[in-house]
Amino acid sequence: MKLRSMLVVALAATLSFSAFAAKKTKKNNKKAAQSVMVKPVNGADFSYAAGVAQSASLAQYLAQRAGVDSAHIKDFVAGLTTEYSAEETAKLRALLASIDIKKQMPQIVQSMNQQATGKGDTTYVDQAVFVKGLTEGLLKTNTLSADSATKIEQQQYDYYTQQLKMRNADFLAQYAKQKGVKSTPSGLLYKVLQQGDGAMPADTSQVEVHYEGKLVDGTVFDSSYQRGETATFGLNQVIKGWSEAVKLMKVGSKYEVCLPYNLAYGERGTRGIPPFSTLLFTIELKSIK
Repeated sequence: MKLRSMLVVALAATLSFSAFAAKKTKKNNKKAAQSVMVKPVNGADFSYAAGVAQSASLAQYLAQRAGVDSAHIKDFVAGLTTEYSAEETAKLRALLASIDIKKQMPQIVQSMNQQATGKGDTTYVDQAVFVKGLTEGLLKTNTLSADSATKIEQQQYDYYTQQLKMRNADFLAQYAKQKGVKSTPSGLLYKVLQQGDGAMPADTSQVEVHYEGKLVDGTVFDSSYQRGETATFGLNQVIKGWSEAVKLMKVGSKYEVCLPYNLAYGERGTRGIPPFSTLLFTIELKSIK
């Protein structure tokens, strides 16, 4: 059914264009049409001609939209001209779905690794073993109950979350002990690396800054220095800790800022930043726009 629907869409689009072209030709040759009687075409002849006429457009559609190249046109034709029973169609649909899921499997495993360990490129999740559990669960031949499986899965997620919290809390506590570190009532920690003497921004100021953001393991997740240009932000458009920190600064200042997760990306994290992450920023306030 899906194949036939695709064919209908492709042919319908091409036929619409052909009809438009025919109307245009008819309009441009209106005078000639008045003097020459057009004869009807035999239905079988028209049907065959229409098929041939639309075949080039269909081939283009198959190559560009359906991923069927010229080497497999015969396979497409075989499917188009073969009558399948409901059972055969169901089997083919299942096979196509499995091929699609199999293509996605590396990304699925990478995402699971990220959630379970914080590293997408680790081999913690064994793809072959995961597929074994998946297939046996589908076939109801699994030796582990669904409830037990869910508990084991959640146990690892809870362990990783616990480790994240401890690691980031420890970093925050050690940072607070460093010489020159100051704190605010919200829990924000900062060092003045260079004190400027310019104006101070307000809640909604647009500020020009140079900055670098790191995770507690030293991973740089964002840096205007690496991009080679400053960035401009509205202080009402950034995370809470960033807004609070920059409002402490005068133009010309350079601070190191340590943000607990509740002033950063919280319990969920964001792309490239795990949940519960303490973040360490170096920020230079260049100007207020």
